[in-house]
Amino acid sequence: MFIERSEARIRLMRTLFVLLGILPCAGLCGWAVVRHSNVHRDDIERRCEQVIGLPVRIGRVEHVRPNAMRLHDCQLSSSSGAVVMSVPVIEVETLPREIRVTLGSLDCPPALTRVLVGLAEAWLQQPVRFPTDCVVDVDDFSWRTRAPTGGAGSQSRNTARAASPIHGLHVECVAANGSRAVRVRRNSEGSAPDEVRIVAGSLGAAAEPAAVRQDAVPPQSDQGDVRRLEISGTVAEPLPIGVLEAVCGLEPGSLPLGDEATVSGTVAAIFDGGISSGTSQAQFERIDLAAASLQLPHRVSGEAMVAIDKLEWSRGRITACECQGSVSRGRVSQRWLDACVSVLGCRPGPAYRSLARDEVRSFDDVAVRLQIGASGADLRAHPGRDGSLARVQGLSIVDEPPGVVPIERLAWLLSPPGAPAVPASRATAWLLGWFAVDAPAARSLQRSEF
Repeated sequence: MFIERSEARIRLMRTLFVLLGILPCAGLCGWAVVRHSNVHRDDIERRCEQVIGLPVRIGRVEHVRPNAMRLHDCQLSSSSGAVVMSVPVIEVETLPREIRVTLGSLDCPPALTRVLVGLAEAWLQQPVRFPTDCVVDVDDFSWRTRAPTGGAGSQSRNTARAASPIHGLHVECVAANGSRAVRVRRNSEGSAPDEVRIVAGSLGAAAEPAAVRQDAVPPQSDQGDVRRLEISGTVAEPLPIGVLEAVCGLEPGSLPLGDEATVSGTVAAIFDGGISSGTSQAQFERIDLAAASLQLPHRVSGEAMVAIDKLEWSRGRITACECQGSVSRGRVSQRWLDACVSVLGCRPGPAYRSLARDEVRSFDDVAVRLQIGASGADLRAHPGRDGSLARVQGLSIVDEPPGVVPIERLAWLLSPPGAPAVPASRATAWLLGWFAVDAPAARSLQRSEF
């Protein structure tokens, strides 16, 4: 007995098998091959480069779940071609209105800091280029002042010396109601996290004109309108001075305080229409006075600490400043001591000159307080020192001035010996340009051309 078979039915079943079985399987295999191919990786690299604006290299792409991928052996280069970041794994998750980026660990040197600050500025100023929010999390994050050199032992020593304690980092880039904001939070164990917030919005006529730097170019949006920046931040854990230069957009070495110098403090400022106002407190530690005095007419050595207890500025000019400084031990040229007496009005102490008439003097400690206001500069010694600014073997080298001195005297102190009373130098012009002074000497200096 034979079973009747229809050729049409056989052809139909074969066609359905090919359409529903073989072709989808082949499509999936081809899709998998493409997703793991160099073409797909290169396409992701191009898209990343278009957004970031810098060369990106990815070793391998792994799709862990829908809308989420893991990028292996990633490198980010600066515009000059130097590699500024190299991480083993980056996880990227794309949501409808947000992109989440997660890194396991990251050492951030100043070169990378400059790149990241540039990206943050672009995100605040160019909403068309960055239409979605972005959240970045780093499990283990540390600042690094310079790259390790030498062998393995040297590398470990440099790492311990140059990198700060490792903590988590959380970055949010969000937009709402016409404003865009960046918040950076560095978690610290057992204390409040360090946090910096920058909010960019349309220029507000009712707001008080303010800015971080008077000579800075106001940021602009894609439409060309000036945007208003509000900046607030607290940094409790000391930050390497090289990183501060990178964050502020300064050239390397603009703050010549030494490789080991650190800064911590708070800031609250508004940047509006190219004019600045705000308040700040800061503490600079481990200052290398030898490096700080390289460009000055007189030499000083030692390790110093400077605490700015109060700093206020309005319309780009400092209106009030209260600070104090101390040095445990060091050396200073006798000519600078002479300048302190002749320019600032300091009084010579019992140990003002050594018996051997040394040109370079050693001192045991320095402790001064400086208050700058509308009346001028008031230089005083710390309480309990009987007015002594610097001492050696228990004897005072120089004592505090009897009264307040004009602010331009500080500029004279930084001028080369033999210069005019109000030297029109770049250093003094820069210093007096930050203070709200109306002395005739200061006005003539500000009119000078360099």
